[in-house]
Amino acid sequence: MERGIGVDNEAGVVVIGDGNTVGFGTGTGTAVRSAYREQVRRIAPPELVGREEESAELAEFCRTGSGYRWWRADAWAGKTALMAWLALDPPPGVRIVPFFVTARLGAQNDVVAYVDVVLEQLAELAGEGLPALLTAATREAHLLRLYASAAGACAARGERLVLLVDGLDEDRGVTTGPDAHSIAALLPYGTLDLPVVVSGRLNPPLPADVPEDHPLRDPSIVRLLSSSPKARAIRSEAERELKHFVEGGGLPYELLGLVTAAGGGLTADDLAELTGEIPYRVRDVLRTGPGRTFALRGEAYLLAHEELVVQAREMLGARELGRWRGALCDWAEEWRARGWPDGTPDYLLHGWFPMLRAAGDLDRMLACALDEGRHARLSEETGGIGEALGEVRATGEAVLERRERTELVVTMLRLGFRRSELTRRNGEVPAALAASWAAAGQVERAVAMVHGENRAATVEGLCTIAARLLGLGDRERAESLVAEAEELVLGQKRRLDRDRMTGYLVPLLLASGALDRAERLSCSVESTHERGGPLLALLDALCAAGEHERATGLARAEQDDELLARALDRVHRALLVAGRVDEAGRVLRDAAAEHEKLGPALLLDGSRALREAGHEERGGMLFTEALRTLDDNRPFSAAKQVVRALAAAGAREHMREAVADVSEDSRAFFLRKAVEGLIEAGRLDEADERLTEIPPQDAEWLREHLAAAFVRAGRLDRARALIEGLDGAWRDGPVREYAQALCAAGRLDRATALVEGGGRAGAFAGIGVADALLEAGDRTTALGFLVSAERVLRAPASGTATIPVARVVEALAGVPGQEDAARALLGAAERRGGNENAWWLVSPLVATGQRERAERVAWSRKEGARFTSLRTVLKAHLDAGDHESVVKLVERATHGGGYERTFLAPGAVGGLAKAGALEQAARLALAQPSYDIAEACAQVAAGMAEAGRTEEAAEWIARVRTGPGGQVFAGVVPGLVRAWLALDRREEAVLLVERARASVEPPYVSVEAPYLTRALVLLGRYEEALSYASEVDPPNAAELLLSAARDLLAAGEYERAATVLAGLHPLGPMCAEVYAELARVHPDPGRAHRFAALALHLGTWSDVVAAALHLVPRAVPLVLAEAERLLGDPVD
Repeated sequence: MERGIGVDNEAGVVVIGDGNTVGFGTGTGTAVRSAYREQVRRIAPPELVGREEESAELAEFCRTGSGYRWWRADAWAGKTALMAWLALDPPPGVRIVPFFVTARLGAQNDVVAYVDVVLEQLAELAGEGLPALLTAATREAHLLRLYASAAGACAARGERLVLLVDGLDEDRGVTTGPDAHSIAALLPYGTLDLPVVVSGRLNPPLPADVPEDHPLRDPSIVRLLSSSPKARAIRSEAERELKHFVEGGGLPYELLGLVTAAGGGLTADDLAELTGEIPYRVRDVLRTGPGRTFALRGEAYLLAHEELVVQAREMLGARELGRWRGALCDWAEEWRARGWPDGTPDYLLHGWFPMLRAAGDLDRMLACALDEGRHARLSEETGGIGEALGEVRATGEAVLERRERTELVVTMLRLGFRRSELTRRNGEVPAALAASWAAAGQVERAVAMVHGENRAATVEGLCTIAARLLGLGDRERAESLVAEAEELVLGQKRRLDRDRMTGYLVPLLLASGALDRAERLSCSVESTHERGGPLLALLDALCAAGEHERATGLARAEQDDELLARALDRVHRALLVAGRVDEAGRVLRDAAAEHEKLGPALLLDGSRALREAGHEERGGMLFTEALRTLDDNRPFSAAKQVVRALAAAGAREHMREAVADVSEDSRAFFLRKAVEGLIEAGRLDEADERLTEIPPQDAEWLREHLAAAFVRAGRLDRARALIEGLDGAWRDGPVREYAQALCAAGRLDRATALVEGGGRAGAFAGIGVADALLEAGDRTTALGFLVSAERVLRAPASGTATIPVARVVEALAGVPGQEDAARALLGAAERRGGNENAWWLVSPLVATGQRERAERVAWSRKEGARFTSLRTVLKAHLDAGDHESVVKLVERATHGGGYERTFLAPGAVGGLAKAGALEQAARLALAQPSYDIAEACAQVAAGMAEAGRTEEAAEWIARVRTGPGGQVFAGVVPGLVRAWLALDRREEAVLLVERARASVEPPYVSVEAPYLTRALVLLGRYEEALSYASEVDPPNAAELLLSAARDLLAAGEYERAATVLAGLHPLGPMCAEVYAELARVHPDPGRAHRFAALALHLGTWSDVVAAALHLVPRAVPLVLAEAERLLGDPVD
């Protein structure tokens, strides 16, 4: 049957079909949500007519097909319209990653563009950050990995991934001969379940680099798409118009040249400014005569068809296109000279950089990427810094591919300065602020605000916005944000970050009804600290859905005492609410019997729940039973829960007895748990009273929660007193809730006074006031408060200048001849910081030879926080050969208790042993508590063996204890392997590693595996070490491989380390640190410069600047100038 044809002349789009119209977005599947979706919209027709049969076949293939489908036809047959329609409206349960090979839009018709666009979408679906560097050497590996990762992530969500490439024949890469470099060659095939839909013309041969066994060479995959005589007539008319423009000259020719060179995106006003014509005349030319030549997308013009783009470029030629690009660049320079004011053309903010990138104009790309004024305008327009950061990163990639070694590191330093300054100037965008903007109707601005380089903060922001939108009834946009957040979580390589991000996501998945996905994610959280939120939210949702047995099973499977108690309490209460009182009792008693030491806490919580549910008699009986089971013989973790439960239940005397005989350190823990229980039970005045018994530095978290509890209870005066005693970020949440509560209570004047108080607290109060006004329907006034709050919070925080400057001090101190400059810069930083004991001072003090003062500052820090600083001082003492100071430091830590007692000694013993200070190392090792001594003994054994003291080495080896049944603790293995190897007893070393690998228990794999990979590297079994790191704990493989790369570096296996690092770029700053170490030691100057440049590209410049200056000392003035700019305090 002959199909009809529909033509939208204004858009210049030919749509072939019989009249059946399909509207945008009518499917229930999820189309691509990256920025590329908007580009697909520019390509798609306003309607798709008469393609029911083809659409149905495509939908069926996407749902159930495998391999390839190649739709082929002559030009102007409607291929692109059909593909674009599918991309925007996929079948239910299908995710489509599209790429349209087109010259109509700038930089969209070669393999580089394909990689950029497809990787962005695949990374989003896989939940990964974009690979930071794409070169000819790494492109295919990144693509193949992400094809599989994204397909797997979709399958895990019950979806199917389909790759779609339109216009395969339009690839403008090198597509013939032995050097072919094509898009087609990068398309996936093999065992991967990733269907591929491609389209193209009938005749062009496949590029030479497409393998012989590639599915594209199978003729059975081809489907022919019929054309239309009417379409061919429209094509002929358009081509005649194009020739007329070229031959006729004048304004039409100028417009053609500018639109072709720009790659689309110029408006009539832009073209009028560029040509000197009035806008009416430009619009008239574009609207009337050449109606089939130009298409309008929004307010911007582009050529209406791919064929026209190709022909226009051929007709104009390279020299003429270069002239028109020059005109565009001159135009951009005029706006740059004006300071990029309000009203800057949209093309210069969003279209100019892609044009420069497509043209390979690296110098102008650099000018764009380093242009602070243009980025400020871009940020003001979009509300975020994502696009500006993207330009900096894209320029960095181009620099890494093309810059000569002599300029590579310096150029990457300048780009690093710009990227850090963008982030610093963007300030802090709390998730609550973004959510308020979304509630005010500015969702796009809100989403742009939370997108940044910190993936965990992005997920928190997306989830907070989504929760707000769900509350407002905007379910579609909320679920889109939840899906984006989920992809980021699934692709996070750092375990702790992934755990924290999961805590933000799970409640939103539950609100969306995705119970199974939420359960999978919740159960994947390894960190006990981060697991509580997701688990409790999941239990609440399961119980609300009537799945109490499933919830009970999850609760009882929990291993942590505190979380087990909280989980069982949730399930018990839910069963009471459901009227299943007897079942609730059975659940509680069974758990108490199974966890005998925790039993009293479980029963006490149960008694309180029964009383609150109105079952006074049962509650009283259970309370009495709980008290009968109390005794003093229980583990610390269970004892804390008993104290918490006693406090919550109001059993004051029993609580006092429980803590009467404990040590001072334990008493502080117990008091904190008691206050926690009192807050939980709503006994707020008693909690307030008890809070005074806890040292202020240990009670900030509790004061924050108590203040919030007083706000929720409506006791605003008491809340205010507590809030006024909070410092910094601890005050943020309570002051926002307090201000909102004041407004709800009709005390707007007091809430406004909080805002007028200024500073961070005033900004968060402003968010609370704005939320209250939005609830009251006063959007205009609310926007004023949000604007003010954003202005304050986006201002660079204190420390954002001094911390990078401190890193520069460390770097300068290591450059010969720059010691005085380092000390002068440190003095300027101290004057700016204003605190002689600031934590950031420790490293620069050490670097400038002030170890004694550095140690004093380190000890002045709070317990827990001081460990990192003390470790820095310890390393400095070791580097200086000051072994007595090492011993004194560790002895003080050992006698003082605290976190550092456990973790400083092994490093000190190992460092002393390697330095040959074996007597001091031995003395420290023997002074350690029994549970710490094994690793220290192994370190001493290694040192003795390597010093040739064989008999003593054997004695120290004998001191290393093993577990039951000969179980080997992984921490001792590297030291013992070194000892055995030094004693020329390799067989014992090999057997030891095998025993240790067999002894690793699943809960401890992530902790113990790094020791075992190090041992394998020490044995020279490099490939086995890498295989083990990759396979032993898949969720944490990236971090284990990074640890292995450090071990390879220490072993002098520089190229192996570099190969491992090339696959770990998604780790960003963590990978950058190891690249910086590699740059400092690699013997090949060219390779070393490249590794330093990679470090600058992947990480923060100040964290790796020491490697840069080590290689390029002439960059000192550049770095010093940046430090001075940050301080605003020129250094003599």
